[in-house]
Amino acid sequence: MVYLANFAYVLMLCAFVTRDVLYLRTLLVIAQTIVVIYTWSNGVRLVSGWNLLFAGINAYMAVQILKARRAVTLPADLQHIHTANFGAMSSAEFLRLWKLGERVALENAAMAREATRPEFLYFLLDGHVRISRDGESLLELSGGDFVCEMSLMTGEPANADVDAEGVVNVMRWNTNALQALRLRDAAFWTKIQSVIGHDLVEKIRRGEPSHASPDRVAVPA
Repeated sequence: MVYLANFAYVLMLCAFVTRDVLYLRTLLVIAQTIVVIYTWSNGVRLVSGWNLLFAGINAYMAVQILKARRAVTLPADLQHIHTANFGAMSSAEFLRLWKLGERVALENAAMAREATRPEFLYFLLDGHVRISRDGESLLELSGGDFVCEMSLMTGEPANADVDAEGVVNVMRWNTNALQALRLRDAAFWTKIQSVIGHDLVEKIRRGEPSHASPDRVAVPA
């Protein structure tokens, strides 16, 4: 029976070097189950009980990861948005983030003010947003762009004013809620960072200054 214990520890070693969390959890469940069998058969009830608990926790977490990764069918109006702007996320992850936000219509509204930390991260669905400082217009953003993303990432105040021009439809997420999510679910937060990074790359590709995120834009010399 000793070979069972050795096999279990080999599986644990494999689990600790794998990068995929699901594989890690699955390997630990198998390894800890083997340890339960081995220790129980040798009368070591305490070790057996603890490993049974660990195996149960890892099995539960593996099921949660599978649920999060399973394919979901997105509503027709969200499929293009997911493909074009949230490609770093699976359909399930995108839907999870989308449900955390709220869809609102803004009309000639102030979305952020210089030297003030924005209350929301915005994703523009349609309409136009003007970025300005000291009354001077710096750039304009439209549907498919994020607004106030750099303040979210750095925690610093905006250094420009952001205003909706006319009616603008947006999805918005409370920045405090997102920061709490950042601490609670680092893996999911990494996906959000990837999406925001993609947005910044697209702005650069369109020819906008690399620092011209609406809340971090610099006044041209």
